[in-house]
Amino acid sequence: MTSAPHPDRPRWPARLRRLAIQLLLLLAFIAALDWYRAPDARAVAVARLTTTQGRRVDFQTQRQPTVLYVWAEWCGYCRHTSPAIERLHRSGHRVVSVAMQSGTDAQVHTYMREHALTFPVVNDPDGAISHALGVGVTPTIAIISDGRMRLATSGWTSEYGLRLRLWLAR
Repeated sequence: MTSAPHPDRPRWPARLRRLAIQLLLLLAFIAALDWYRAPDARAVAVARLTTTQGRRVDFQTQRQPTVLYVWAEWCGYCRHTSPAIERLHRSGHRVVSVAMQSGTDAQVHTYMREHALTFPVVNDPDGAISHALGVGVTPTIAIISDGRMRLATSGWTSEYGLRLRLWLAR
């Protein structure tokens, strides 16, 4: 004689369904946060920035998707995100970064040299550029393609997550 399943213990399909619902709610919450904290799409599209090396950045004329990475030297999450951004840059993806409230050009260059970062950087010592772009959280990453912001996220992001976002922006 077989015994009936214990009535107090949920069966696996019910557990999986609850887990799937919780996962979907978490993803919806993350997407809502990304939408709320995203940079101002119009400001990003028309931004004319100059790197610390004197090169002009124009998002309107670029056909290749561009990673706009707003970071800060004092940001703990940026220390984990910057290496992924660097690997994207070294693999040929177009990357432009904004160092928000991270000191003088010399201080930003010292930080980048100490952390083996070579991607182009626009210094934003007083946060005015970040504010104009609508960025208040670091790290913030926006993918810009054909002069339009396609995707944006903030907080830690993996290299695989960045590569997926670049692929989706094409």
